[in-house]
Amino acid sequence: MPITRNPLEIPPEVAKKFAANMRLFHAEHSPHKRDEIAADTRHILLQHMPKGAKLRLADVLELFQLMR
Repeated sequence: MPITRNPLEIPPEVAKKFAANMRLFHAEHSPHKRDEIAADTRHILLQHMPKGAKLRLADVLELFQLMR
């Protein structure tokens, strides 16, 4: 039996913040600052995910790369 998941309901302002952070991330050259941007984005996304959901920093970094 396949596992079904409900889609995430992310408010438009959060999606806009994610997109803005992604642009900042790709424009930044410092690895330390890039990690700070990704950590901030992770924190924002976790606030809108179901309880117990896991989102690693590596997941956010991968999202940024895939959505480039």
